[in-house]
Amino acid sequence: MATTYAVVGKRVPRVDAVDKATGRSIYGSDIYLPGMLHCKILSSTQAHAKIKKIDFSKALAVPGVKSIITAADVPDIMYGTVGNIRDRSFMARDRVRFIGEPVAAVAAIDEDVAEYAVSLIEVEYEPLPAVFDVLEAMKEGAPLVHEKLQEYEGSTGLRKGNICSLLTATRGDMDAGLSEADFIVEGTYRSQPINQGYMEPMACAAEVEPSGRVTIWTTTQAPYAIRNTIAETLQLPMNRVKVIPLEIGGGFGAKLRVSFEAFCVILSQKTGRPVKMISSREENFTAIGPRLECVATIKTGVKKDGTITARQVHAVYDTGAYLGPGVGAGVGHSTGPYRVPNFKAESYAVYTNKIWAGSYRASGVADMVFAVESHMDEVAACIGMDPFDFRLKNILEEGDRSLTGEVIPTMGLREMGEAAKTGSNWNTRKQEDGWGIGVAFSDWKSGTGASTATVSLNEDGTVSVLTGTVDIAGSDTSLSQIVAETIGVPFEKVVMAKKDTDAAPFNGPTGGSRVIYSAGRTVLQAAQDAKEKVLRLAADVLEANQDDLEVVNERVQVKGSPDKGRSLAEIARLSSSSKYGSIMGQAALSQLPFAPIYNAVVVEIKVDKETGMIKVLNFTQSQDLGFAINPNSVEGQMEGGAVQAIGRALYENFIFDKGKPVNPSLTTYLLPLALDVPPMSTIMIESVSKEGAFGAKAVAEPPGFGAPAAIANALYNATGIRIRDLPLSPDKVRAALKAKQSGS
Repeated sequence: MATTYAVVGKRVPRVDAVDKATGRSIYGSDIYLPGMLHCKILSSTQAHAKIKKIDFSKALAVPGVKSIITAADVPDIMYGTVGNIRDRSFMARDRVRFIGEPVAAVAAIDEDVAEYAVSLIEVEYEPLPAVFDVLEAMKEGAPLVHEKLQEYEGSTGLRKGNICSLLTATRGDMDAGLSEADFIVEGTYRSQPINQGYMEPMACAAEVEPSGRVTIWTTTQAPYAIRNTIAETLQLPMNRVKVIPLEIGGGFGAKLRVSFEAFCVILSQKTGRPVKMISSREENFTAIGPRLECVATIKTGVKKDGTITARQVHAVYDTGAYLGPGVGAGVGHSTGPYRVPNFKAESYAVYTNKIWAGSYRASGVADMVFAVESHMDEVAACIGMDPFDFRLKNILEEGDRSLTGEVIPTMGLREMGEAAKTGSNWNTRKQEDGWGIGVAFSDWKSGTGASTATVSLNEDGTVSVLTGTVDIAGSDTSLSQIVAETIGVPFEKVVMAKKDTDAAPFNGPTGGSRVIYSAGRTVLQAAQDAKEKVLRLAADVLEANQDDLEVVNERVQVKGSPDKGRSLAEIARLSSSSKYGSIMGQAALSQLPFAPIYNAVVVEIKVDKETGMIKVLNFTQSQDLGFAINPNSVEGQMEGGAVQAIGRALYENFIFDKGKPVNPSLTTYLLPLALDVPPMSTIMIESVSKEGAFGAKAVAEPPGFGAPAAIANALYNATGIRIRDLPLSPDKVRAALKAKQSGS
């Protein structure tokens, strides 16, 4: 029988709901400081070129301009976007490698003056050969994006030409596995460049005190990463850099790394005044890493009965001008949540002269899921097997080993798949022209990493929680629920303290599905520690055995004798003069055991065969998520991810013309609108984790994985055409239908 809880598992409102609804929440653009200057950036107009000369004399003469910086004002220290190869600096030093790369920055009395000054800066370039297609970039003799790649610090495996990373994985005997197969199916799949589509532009401000101490206000998911990168590259001790994270108006991974903070810091150092920057929408497209394309070729051996015998994968990720995250997904997710006894994968990251590839809701995984799940349907069609049955036949079971070697713990993968099947119209197909249905499974894991927390009982019986996580999707609400349930107080009596890198204990970034699983476990342990101290003191006060005490209705009492007790507020007040001291629980951890999560999507579509338009009619999604701390938040994450995945499937395409972004705005980059969102059914499968707080696992990333493949599979079901490159735009569908009609 499922455990009934007082606070966790309940639908409670977000702790920041009123502040956000009334406009009291503080975002990056809301920061105003006395004497503050405004920063604007001059970006490269060349995809690849040497910088021969920068003349900013005219700009510096503009009234109101206080300082202009170039790479000459920045310490010559390289850093890595993902902490591996140190291949970049804050400003282009001797050459530019993509259109949009920062070349100079201006600080002026207001944004208009700064923008005008930027327009007066003259840069003399010497164009260099460039490469834009990731497969062309791999070829021998292709123009080199980084001519000194071998000299960079850091290591990610193979470095050759434009290849900056190669990850591999093998299992079993590939040749034997293929020889056992009755059929061998091969296909190549290509995803498109996409932008994260967050609503709030990047914004930050910096103030350097006369002592040299730096304070940064910024929109970030990772305040400690910002602090560390700024301190290292600007040669400052970490305790001289304080980062204050502000509210985030959408991030999805884009706000995990340094953006424009260094420019504000350096300009503040030079002027002695605080400096603020709010990026334009175009800068958010051209200077902050989007996701770029992936090309994946998959070969699978399968028996007539549907048993997979082998798989070979070759994935190539376009990482743009600088190495970004995601290449590991080409290995780690190449088998999907299936048993593949014989396996070989290669995953390459390759430089091109496009903007560097950043994070977006589990970097690179959605690209690989599109390839794997499209391929699974093609294999099922080859052997004449129902695509759902084919998946369920081959799914991982408890005790199997993951691709990376971990033993699969208790999980609800089969239950999840069957719930998606019965909860959708899979078994009641419509006999309508243009109607189709498709399915996709995906896998991910609950993220871990450094997490710390303190939980304090205040003198009035309320509770304060301090942790370095940033609330980006209601996580503060869920963490508050965990603490309230553990200590035994109403949810409303828990407050999450606002935090900065000086005050809050170190935490890893808010991303990678790590907050509820990892930080949630940490605040649980800190709350348990605080409760233990409450009971210890109460035992002395009540002259009772600690094991005989319980907390009921904010009161510590003797079990069976409810009249013998004290309120939590009384215990808190007594603690300050007790031999134990004030009541504060603490906890820290760095790693938690492997806790996989799984997602299944079933999509119904209608195809207009005249126009090629695809309309999503129904969207059914199930996920094995452990335990839903706050079902409201879980549903929001799942539905939000689904909408993003529909956009990736049908509309979104960040277009480049010889490295130049063609559609860097929300008027030309198509995102799903409210009218594009279909009816959604969200099914939560609670297969609890032994390690997560109250059994919770991660939620965030997988809802954004499956829809592109599910829609591509539904398109095949509806029309018999298979499109292997995203997006599934009307022109592609219409062309494929015409080709089918003509027999080509």
